[in-house]
Amino acid sequence: MRNILLVEPSYKSKYPPLGLMKIAAYHKRLNDRVVFAKGCIPEKRVERWDRVYVSSLFTYYWRETVKAIKYYQDSVPRRSDVIVGGVLATLLRDDLELETGATVISGLLDTQGILDPGDKLMIDTLTPDYSILDEANYTYELQNCYIGYATRGCPNGCEFCAVHRIEPEFNGYLPLRRQIQLIEELYGEKRDLILLDNNVLASERFKDIIKDIKALGFGKGATYTYQNKSGRASTVNRYIDFNQGLDSRLLTEEKMALLSEIAIRPIRIAFDHIGLRGLYEQKVRLAARYGLKYLSNYILYNFHDYPNEFYDRLKINLDLNEELGLQIFSFPMRYVDLKSKNRLSKTPGNTGEHWNAKYLRAIQCVLIRTRGLVGTKRNYFLKAFGKDHEEFNKILLMPESYIIHRYKHEGDGSTDRWWAQVCSLSDWEQDIFKHIIHNHLFRTVNRAELTRAVKDVLDHYMERDDRKKSSVGGDSEYWRAAAINF
Repeated sequence: MRNILLVEPSYKSKYPPLGLMKIAAYHKRLNDRVVFAKGCIPEKRVERWDRVYVSSLFTYYWRETVKAIKYYQDSVPRRSDVIVGGVLATLLRDDLELETGATVISGLLDTQGILDPGDKLMIDTLTPDYSILDEANYTYELQNCYIGYATRGCPNGCEFCAVHRIEPEFNGYLPLRRQIQLIEELYGEKRDLILLDNNVLASERFKDIIKDIKALGFGKGATYTYQNKSGRASTVNRYIDFNQGLDSRLLTEEKMALLSEIAIRPIRIAFDHIGLRGLYEQKVRLAARYGLKYLSNYILYNFHDYPNEFYDRLKINLDLNEELGLQIFSFPMRYVDLKSKNRLSKTPGNTGEHWNAKYLRAIQCVLIRTRGLVGTKRNYFLKAFGKDHEEFNKILLMPESYIIHRYKHEGDGSTDRWWAQVCSLSDWEQDIFKHIIHNHLFRTVNRAELTRAVKDVLDHYMERDDRKKSSVGGDSEYWRAAAINF
């Protein structure tokens, strides 16, 4: 019997680590002792382990992932007995091996003998072990959910997406019923169903997938009964969520009709660039016609788009909400270079050709209060993003404190003074000012070379009344307080 430790690094995640849960199932079949830990736990570090598996998520969690790997390397016979897999491990395999000396596995665990030579089990097909989640001092938002796949991979190969590198082969149908039934038999009934498919509409067996979902008890109007804290039975609605954006180019009326037969909430339709506007609006209207009221979508920005196009896509959702009586929540997704180790770094790959460091920080400041979501209230939207392109571009230029503490600075006149001073700059002073602001250079520029007017404007960006950190999100307590005052 081997001692096996499974580790998910300390980054926040609403999804349980599915890969580690399947590895747990694998090792328990071999009668190994399996323990799960979230982050760096001293009590786990002092034990001796035959193997430590570390999962990885996005590449910008590089620091947390490397920290977890190194933390446990003295707990195994050799550094290579720490085995790392997942998204980061696949995209940054060479860097990770060089930095840590760990064993790195790319892609899926879909090959026999991948962990133990000669073993015939296909780990990726095993039922995930939900019981390990009870061991960690961490609660996942989607812990009471069946999590699975009806398909794997995506045939599109989009430039901004890593799926085709992690799951290069598209599999258009996986037996969903069996996956979920096994989870229920082993770990009890779950409330909701989360499918992590990357492009389910590309499947030629989409009708079969919908049949499977309905057969599993997730037809339209599905409910879930559980025992509440007082010991009484409570009944609530249950939902299915295709957690990735549905491809509007493949969303036919027939497929929309099928989606309306299941308990889907929300229906997510991708809106990756303004060129999809006509098609996107058509599909949203189609969803409304089939009674699908709750929608969400991913708004990719900082790729090849312009800031004003980003604004327009958010505004389109606002207008559709009011016209059709829907609730469309936009989820802006900032593009980051697929191999970036720090999403806040100013490397060229992290900044789109039509964006700059200041604009990206401004969007982060606007989104703080809603934790990244853009809701359905017009008054909030017009205040947060502006009533038109002109106001939006003004907000992008604002000092960060003026964006976050909007009412405070408007009330004391600071915002008006700042804007009056900006507008009074000559054309060449405007160019200097914008170069400094766009590139976030106001703390390093040689002020002796600047005119008095430019210095006066820059002083608004140097104010430290709120004692905020220089990086957005650098001080969680500050940003939490800032959100309240928006």
